[in-house]
Amino acid sequence: MGLKKGEFWKIGILLVVFVAGVIWAIQIQTPDPRLPILNPSDLNPAVVADSMEGIGMNHVVAPFTLLDQSGRTRTEADVEGKIRVVNYFFTTCPSICKDMAVNMRTVQAAYLDNDAVQLLSHSAMPDYDKPDVLAAYAAANDVNPMRWWLLTGEPAELNRLARTSYFAVLEEGQGWDEHSFIHTENLVLVDHKGRLRGYYDGTSAEEAALLIEHIGWLLKERSSDFRKSQPQP
Repeated sequence: MGLKKGEFWKIGILLVVFVAGVIWAIQIQTPDPRLPILNPSDLNPAVVADSMEGIGMNHVVAPFTLLDQSGRTRTEADVEGKIRVVNYFFTTCPSICKDMAVNMRTVQAAYLDNDAVQLLSHSAMPDYDKPDVLAAYAAANDVNPMRWWLLTGEPAELNRLARTSYFAVLEEGQGWDEHSFIHTENLVLVDHKGRLRGYYDGTSAEEAALLIEHIGWLLKERSSDFRKSQPQP
């Protein structure tokens, strides 16, 4: 006995609902992609201070006090709960810093209107890169002062952060002294809890695109953590 037209429609609707249900079930059972939490023991020893090399758990970025390109004091309180993209550069750098600036601009553009993301570029030549020098560099490189801060300060403070928090410069035997140091091309991704979550080649457009994607992952993670922290009704 053949099916009537109305019965065909009912079967079709049931099939659509069934398929949609299967897709939905797969989606809710598939966990969101997650970045590893990195500690000093996971990294190249060449960028890790000797005192930090054995640390394998619970590393977070240390507090800091620095000046941005406007001369304003910036501390860890200004980035509390935010996702950070961190690098080291200097304004007279003739090589990799130019490519890094291009890719940092790409990241800036992707999250320009998102207050949960902050870009922090630390000077590797703070004796020269005073706030007025950084301000001129910012103007020449389309740095938005809301989303991207160029930071300077005491050389010892910048070195401490580079060697014991972000791991973004090379060890003493490869060029460091108390007033200058050799920075890497790395862009460092720090999550909303101050943990290291990834390193990206700042001279590569492909790596910058990957970084932008991974920031999106961390934003979802941040939102999930925020919801979990709220009182339940």
